[in-house]
Amino acid sequence: MKHYVENKVIIITGGSSGFGLETARIVLEMGAKVVITGRNPERLERAAAELSSENLVPVRADAVSSEDWRKLLQAALDRFGRLDVLVNNHGAGVKIAEVGEMEDHDIQTVIDINLVSVIKGCREAVKVMKPQGGGQIVNVSSGCAHYSWPMWATYTAAKAGLVGFTRCLHKEMAEWGGRASTFIPGAARTNFCDAAGLDDEWLEGFPGAEDFARTLVHCIDVPENCVIDEAIIWGTRQVKDMLNPY
Repeated sequence: MKHYVENKVIIITGGSSGFGLETARIVLEMGAKVVITGRNPERLERAAAELSSENLVPVRADAVSSEDWRKLLQAALDRFGRLDVLVNNHGAGVKIAEVGEMEDHDIQTVIDINLVSVIKGCREAVKVMKPQGGGQIVNVSSGCAHYSWPMWATYTAAKAGLVGFTRCLHKEMAEWGGRASTFIPGAARTNFCDAAGLDDEWLEGFPGAEDFARTLVHCIDVPENCVIDEAIIWGTRQVKDMLNPY
């Protein structure tokens, strides 16, 4: 079976854990060349040691920083000479609370990490991809983009905005041979809840990051003349217990 990611250069942000780490593991096995990023240098180093591949480059970067984005892209170009795919997997809940309890800093941080930083990364990536005549961007949103839960309003605003942004981005990129897709995961057993200070006992029996990462990889591993608009994946238990039309 042909792997379309073979020999492609792929940047995966948030690649030191969760979906990013498992996606990196899969595409490396498929023959890709991979750059992973993260803000925590110790965790990034552990991830690189775990993946242990000569085709892997770890780069410490904060996706909110435009300067870090430029350094990241240059690191990929210096090592591999081109950029074929950017997976914007980074994101954080920061503070999950009712709107009335969100301070200015909380609101701005949620939007910056989950939306503004992705826009910055896409801006820098297309500057590299457009002269190449092709490239692909996959932005990781959230099931919150299409469904509603109390206390998740600010995070949902960012992730829903990301879906609309990616569709417009694809139309721009298609003019010169590029593509953009959105990967929309439901809840999974990652470190998201721990980072947001949330209890994660309710995730017992839910899929792990490695289960969902297969679908994220499928967004990339398609022929050049195909594009996946949105890929939405849920754990069956979440569909049964938590989803409603509102």
